[in-house]
Amino acid sequence: MNYRESEREKALRIRDDFFKDPGNGEHLKVKYPFVLEKAEKNLWIKIRKEAIKYFAVHKIVWWPGSSEPSGHLLSSQVSCVNHLFFLRNDKDAALKVLQNLNPDFVEVCPDFENGYIGFEVVSKHSYLGEVAEGKEQTRGSNCTSVDAIMTGKLKNGKKIQILIEWKYTELYPKSDKSEGSSGTTRKNRYDALIDDKDSPIKRTVSIDNLYYEPFYQIMRQTLLAWQMTKNKTNELNADDWLHFDVIPENNLNLRYQVPAPGMIQSGIEEAWKSQLKEPEKYNVITPQRLLKPLIFDSNYRSLINYLNTRYW
Repeated sequence: MNYRESEREKALRIRDDFFKDPGNGEHLKVKYPFVLEKAEKNLWIKIRKEAIKYFAVHKIVWWPGSSEPSGHLLSSQVSCVNHLFFLRNDKDAALKVLQNLNPDFVEVCPDFENGYIGFEVVSKHSYLGEVAEGKEQTRGSNCTSVDAIMTGKLKNGKKIQILIEWKYTELYPKSDKSEGSSGTTRKNRYDALIDDKDSPIKRTVSIDNLYYEPFYQIMRQTLLAWQMTKNKTNELNADDWLHFDVIPENNLNLRYQVPAPGMIQSGIEEAWKSQLKEPEKYNVITPQRLLKPLIFDSNYRSLINYLNTRYW
């Protein structure tokens, strides 16, 4: 049994009592027992209304392409929101999370929407050429979005944007996204940026390796982080960036299987670090490790109990 199957079984075991929902909700027009009938119950009750409002106000698309949250109990987007949405208006907790990543952070900075964390964040301009000139990017759909972004200030005064990509039960097949007509379009967008002299990617393998998931997504977010800091006055005014993939400890297939044929390493973290000029900028971390400063804080007991029962 792989991680996805074990998490699905767990979700079904706790569904009736924990969610007070019979399941058999629709996902892509098909009913499943692991999809809640009332999708909003998939969000922690203490952030539910605010999170739904935030996505609606900012025209953010819920996976897999809806104006409403998914009832799918294994949704990584919902998992991200359940774990992190409380940080939007909690400055102290947001700073503790940043200091857990780097103790030199002394301040957490507001984002585009005056919160301390933003979701499905896109750049103000399409630096990666993913939408036509003059068209607006849709957050969470058809362009490179980052699951969550925080921004902090270091002791030396530098402002750093933190890109957080959230994974749950994802498992990627061995598929080359550089193939076919769609692949040609992708390569026309990204190849020149990947090999630009100022690119953060040093690339020691054939460029097609970067078009295998999860590296295809990691590559695009890396390029986006570089371009957002390069054009900082138009963006978050950050001087530099850090990139974190949050992956559950037991999702071993995602953590350690590397589909790209030229990047066989001991895991995706080591594999991607091998392609960066500054490998310390990318790290894989577990949800528990990310929220470690708050786990035994009585102020967050109800949240930690919820996450522990449901995800951990």
